[in-house]
Amino acid sequence: MSGAYTSDFALLNDTFWVDLLSQRDVSAQVPINFVARPSIALTAACFGDNSYNGDAASLCLSDLLTVGYFRFIIDVYWSHQNLQWLLCPVSFPTSNASNGSEYTLGSYTCSNSFSITTLLDVLNNYIQDTNSELESTFLHVIINMHAAADSDNPDGPAPSLSAASLPSESSLLGTVADKVMGSYIYTPPELAQERRDLNKSWFHDTKMWTTVLSDYFTTVNDAHGVQSTPDGWPCESYLINKASKRLLFGRGSVDPQLQSYNFTGDDAFIFPSDDVEDIISVSNTPDGSGLQSGCFFNPRNTNLQNVNNSWALASVNTSYSSFLLQNYTSCGISPLVNETLYGQTADANIDPYRNLSMSATWSWAVGEPRNATSLPGYTELTDTSEVLRCAMMDPSSGGHWRAGNCSDEYRAACRVTNEPYLWTLSEDTHSFSGSSNACPSNSFFDVPRTGLENTYFYHQAVSEVGSTSASEPIWVNLNSMDVEYCWVLGGANATCIYTEGSNDVGHRTILVPTIAAIIILTITASTIFVKCNSNRRISRRKRVNEGWEYEGVPS
Repeated sequence: MSGAYTSDFALLNDTFWVDLLSQRDVSAQVPINFVARPSIALTAACFGDNSYNGDAASLCLSDLLTVGYFRFIIDVYWSHQNLQWLLCPVSFPTSNASNGSEYTLGSYTCSNSFSITTLLDVLNNYIQDTNSELESTFLHVIINMHAAADSDNPDGPAPSLSAASLPSESSLLGTVADKVMGSYIYTPPELAQERRDLNKSWFHDTKMWTTVLSDYFTTVNDAHGVQSTPDGWPCESYLINKASKRLLFGRGSVDPQLQSYNFTGDDAFIFPSDDVEDIISVSNTPDGSGLQSGCFFNPRNTNLQNVNNSWALASVNTSYSSFLLQNYTSCGISPLVNETLYGQTADANIDPYRNLSMSATWSWAVGEPRNATSLPGYTELTDTSEVLRCAMMDPSSGGHWRAGNCSDEYRAACRVTNEPYLWTLSEDTHSFSGSSNACPSNSFFDVPRTGLENTYFYHQAVSEVGSTSASEPIWVNLNSMDVEYCWVLGGANATCIYTEGSNDVGHRTILVPTIAAIIILTITASTIFVKCNSNRRISRRKRVNEGWEYEGVPS
């Protein structure tokens, strides 16, 4: 059966949608291997009840995409009886079976029309439905390869497979993925080609905000002036807006029965596991509020070569409080949710999965960025155009950001040139507009681009201001002065990247979800239409719990 993506913006309440958008944008120029984002295992999140139904799985994956999960671990099973890749761990009976039949096979309930192409169809629909600059994100899919159990022994071990019973060329995972996803896939050959000549790829004819930050990888210049890199990756903004790529596939674990699989046949489409996944060991503090070991933050070492969190991934123990995920992303680690939360899959109850995704936010504090009307005494303010339009790091909230009045005067966040993890502060206080020229020599006014950068910045800021000023905010280079809710880098004169110019403000809409409704703000010439297929689902959804408190970044 084919799967369909069903978007439901009603799942994004309060400012969470703005948080997702602005955090995506500040990280958009960082190479994708250094951006930590929440990951989820679909077997636990969508099939934790051992029921493999295509409609439920499509809804589950759709909801997870909507609430901010963009990295997925998928378990697939090769059935030598059915000669296809299944999501169900058991092959289907081959006799008297009509398409769409549902079977109880030992511990599992499975539909024989439900296969890996169902989930690929959902991802393909999602990509097509979110093809604007405002909505598009880059996806990572890691595939664990298993052998399916025989239908007459569903709870037993999978059988050994002969070479003849392994997938043929037309059934290889890369071939199957390419048939559905086509040109959207970013492939290993494309990475290799782009690395060989950066002048023709990541550094060629790109807009400022689509150019990858080269501070994160090694560049080599040959005698002819051609730049290359042995270890670099492109950034999300380049992949989406310049290369028109939306996802990559990586190979995860492989069952012993599949060790003779034709891996070479997948090389054109699927990255080896070591290239896109670095599973690290972590331990939590006794109270579960942070990481005791495994964090990449080291206050004594700011050198990127020694703080290499490329593709770092670790499973999170969700029995602890949900804000533990924020400590993972602040430490440069993508937290992997590999549990069926509260015994319910995400299609049945998305709330706990959404709460974990919200808790992984490393940038904004809870409830931020606030609307100006939320301030006491708002009606007494004479100039409301700049109220709460500039971002400041608040040391008292563990390094999270808050929206502030741009005319207030604070010290500015200054990144040392070519050093992602080395920061200092301006000597004097300035308004937000004045902060662009306030930084010391060999540094510039900037905003942390990743959770790990923000952790380094926060600790440096606290060490510089001292205990007497530890609660005083610090400006970071992010503002929405041009268009409300459109948070951009580049100082006070920066314009919203979703418009051609400030004169177009009256012609575009940004969709900002709230508890009660979706706030529509005008921003561009064409209206963004959001499919809402959620009436039957909203009635059974609980309101997301308010007041999640984030812990400070690890010390």
